[in-house]
Amino acid sequence: MGYIANAAARALSTRKSGVIGAVLNDAANPVSLQMLEAAERTFSAQGIGVVLRVACTAASAAACAQALAARGVDGLLLVGNVAMPETVSPRSLPYVVCGQNAGSRAVEPGQGLEYRGLALACAYLQQLGHARIGVIRGRREEGAGPLMPALEHVATIEQQVETLYDTDGVRSAARLLIRSGITAIVAASDLAAAAALRECRALKLAVPGQVSVVGWGDSELARCLDPALTSVRLPARAGGQAAAQFLIASMAGDVFAWPDLPLKLVIRDSTGPVLA
Repeated sequence: MGYIANAAARALSTRKSGVIGAVLNDAANPVSLQMLEAAERTFSAQGIGVVLRVACTAASAAACAQALAARGVDGLLLVGNVAMPETVSPRSLPYVVCGQNAGSRAVEPGQGLEYRGLALACAYLQQLGHARIGVIRGRREEGAGPLMPALEHVATIEQQVETLYDTDGVRSAARLLIRSGITAIVAASDLAAAAALRECRALKLAVPGQVSVVGWGDSELARCLDPALTSVRLPARAGGQAAAQFLIASMAGDVFAWPDLPLKLVIRDSTGPVLA
């Protein structure tokens, strides 16, 4: 008959919009896109709609979340390393950050996927004899995730860039790290790691002979680089699905048991032991 239900009218009677607000912090990040896709599929299977806001320079992720909350969404899904605005309370509006929950009994609460991935990469580099490790990551919003993991007898030096997809900015950060005396670089995306590799080549530094490089996400790019990139593989789609299931359970007042979300370091040719 061509009838289309009026969701706005239904919301007046149920006081539920049937819509989740989603904030995407980095639209160029393939890992974030995989999380968002899996979450949207999970919501759709439950008849829940998704309204998407993409954070940018003019509108921070926290501002986007605030705007969606003001529009009456039933819950908030944040994708990326972002923090909720203080004005939004989980008591009044359920929310979840994809990748924030560690999803593993083997780690402390609050240690999200990014933290665990950086710790895994740095621990591997420590085994290879690296004592000064540089980390390149995107600039974090205040309150977004824990600080860098601490390893005994290893100094980690962090450089933050506005976006990991500004290759010039990443190359500048890599240059500063190399000048500080690091022997390995861990980048929070495979593309940023590729930019770090390019900077090493421009400085005539052998990889992995003089500098080892580790990426994040284990994308197709990691396998196409020369040398092939060692990268942290993470269960992005499983993380997005779990975040959506957690939010659905929270809205229903149910308890959700987070599944184990294992990370794997895929070792390739861009990492090696420290040469004497």
